[in-house]
Amino acid sequence: MLTDEEVELAVEERRLWLAGQLQAAARLVGVEPSNGDVVNTYDMRSAGTVARDGDTDVWLRVVLEDPDYLPACRWDGNVEANAIRGVPKPHVLRWQDWQNRDDYLNGRRLRAEVMTLASGSTIAADGVLFAEPVLPDQWWSDLRTGLMALAAHPAPQGDPVDSIGFAVRGVEREFDHRLDLDQFDDLTWTTAHADLHWGNLTGPDLTFLDWESWRRAPAGYDAATLYCNSLLVPAIADRVHDTFADVLDTSTGQFALLSVAVRYLANYGSGSDVDALQTSLREIGEAALSRI
Repeated sequence: MLTDEEVELAVEERRLWLAGQLQAAARLVGVEPSNGDVVNTYDMRSAGTVARDGDTDVWLRVVLEDPDYLPACRWDGNVEANAIRGVPKPHVLRWQDWQNRDDYLNGRRLRAEVMTLASGSTIAADGVLFAEPVLPDQWWSDLRTGLMALAAHPAPQGDPVDSIGFAVRGVEREFDHRLDLDQFDDLTWTTAHADLHWGNLTGPDLTFLDWESWRRAPAGYDAATLYCNSLLVPAIADRVHDTFADVLDTSTGQFALLSVAVRYLANYGSGSDVDALQTSLREIGEAALSRI
């Protein structure tokens, strides 16, 4: 097991390497990085920054292929999301893949993406909400409209993450309760962002970020994810529930809540912000179990 110092050194090595790959990506796709901050994901799998594309500001991103994130994160997720209409989101303008030839992570595939620049800033630094944001009523209306448009988009075929099996196994692990797979044959399925937390939403003008994981999911999965990430701020949790009550209060919506609860409980103890949700997630899971 690595010491804290060894972990810090490994993270810094990855950060510096990604910064170099971001410069290489800029050359490949013909943009000029700004002198602004570089944003790394918490797992140090990607880096991004504002760049100049001719006379336009864009977002430049470089991402490293990592088998540990498959199938939840799709390599072509951001690009394929260009086909989705009616949802305020970045549009990938162009992209290019290459094989890493450095000694560090030799042979891994990398991708450079140039996309339209989202306005505003993310509502939370991480996924979990700790303080009440000031969001206009129009933001909430746009959130509702955007998720309804997304749900109406033709759902991808298949279920690569085994949504039902994952939830059933999670319920047995976290709640010592056995569910029958067959009882979920009548679930309603729609297209979902599938990682809709507060770090993937901007304000005061709404943009939905990070489309690597979008897929087929039980109806209400996105609303359930946002709701669970709001539980430490009851006024916002209530607002999310009220905005999507027609979906969350269905049997499929309760299954979606249960699925999200066990997904996050599985990561309890990792040191992330999700740890603060443990008690509330258990309450949500118990309530959903009593209703499905």
